[in-house]
Amino acid sequence: MYPFGNLPDNLIAFCEILRRDHGFRIGVGELQDAARALEVVKLSDELAVRHALRSILSRTRDEAAVFDRAFMEFFFPGPPGEQQAGMPSTRRELEPEAAGREEHREPGRARPGEAEEAEEDAERPEAAGEALVPLATEPEAEAPALLARARYSPQAEAAGAAPELTRAEPAWRDAARALVRRLHLGLSRRWRPAARGRRFDLRRTLRASLQTGGEALEARWLRRSRRAPRFVLLVDGSRSMSTYAETALKVAVAIASVTMRVEVFTFSTSLRRVTDDVRRAAAGETRRLEYLQYAWGGGTSIGACLREFLQRFGGRSLSRDTIVIVASDGLDVGDPGLLREAMRELHGRSAGLVWLNPLLETPGYEPTAAGMSVARPYVTTFASINDQAGLVRFSRLVRLRT
Repeated sequence: MYPFGNLPDNLIAFCEILRRDHGFRIGVGELQDAARALEVVKLSDELAVRHALRSILSRTRDEAAVFDRAFMEFFFPGPPGEQQAGMPSTRRELEPEAAGREEHREPGRARPGEAEEAEEDAERPEAAGEALVPLATEPEAEAPALLARARYSPQAEAAGAAPELTRAEPAWRDAARALVRRLHLGLSRRWRPAARGRRFDLRRTLRASLQTGGEALEARWLRRSRRAPRFVLLVDGSRSMSTYAETALKVAVAIASVTMRVEVFTFSTSLRRVTDDVRRAAAGETRRLEYLQYAWGGGTSIGACLREFLQRFGGRSLSRDTIVIVASDGLDVGDPGLLREAMRELHGRSAGLVWLNPLLETPGYEPTAAGMSVARPYVTTFASINDQAGLVRFSRLVRLRT
């Protein structure tokens, strides 16, 4: 199955082919995430390996399609004994193209083959009398520079990868307002003063009668107010969500424009709270999230990030009035058991657990990803929001636990 003898060589060779032949932006961080993903999946399951690597190495839907074809061509090249065209035979042949690049060498150390070229030059007449500097040509001096020459890392391009938050458009605000109004959480247990109500307030009626000489001319009433919903949005900012994550942040800004009872977080391999920036963007200020680091543009560890949210913010953010919204495609390389426990706790401590999957509207899509299949039993509403019309539809579809 594998062109080389061990798994690290195969993974490095496969990533280099994706970079060289298909234009994938793969660097040290992606290669490390892919290696960690292969530690938690069953290597004998080709489908599990392909899904795990696709979620880390591909960024868009087009790259995902190219990835599947490249995966089959690399790991299943054809009949036994027939070498695939363009396939490097060893790790040392994976050196990237030298055009336009400067090779870093230590003083006094030659690149492979430089000593042979010097010997050929010495045999030429024009090279007579020139002193040659001894060059080190031991094989152990050759180090594969593939990882040191990575051209892309999401952490190195923080300025280009950071999302930007702007004020929500009127259509988005109207849709968010309709969502807040249509959510029925029931009535509060506490009775509050009101002009009209279902319970007569004797104490306030008697106090008001003091202004009219003891005559109770105007009755006072009590009623139970509606429970205002609280929103917690957890936005997946991993590479597989790069096309859709900013739409989820637009939803967060729109909701923050109509209610202050909202908390927003982004996550990738770690969690980061962005509520303050979302509220400022809702007020009209443009905000660029430069500080997200591992909470944006990396791999995906949904279970660990949800567990971190529960430990750090669950105490003050979750209640029977809270609606938890997770925006993710469900591609996860973390521990399924950790994700299951986190989803069970979120389901039990909230009024509703919503999962927004942007791939739901894709024809033929089935939620068979590992993370999605684990989380689905605890989700009260499974929907997709890709524009303001989707937010309006979502306000009609959302279901809460009573």
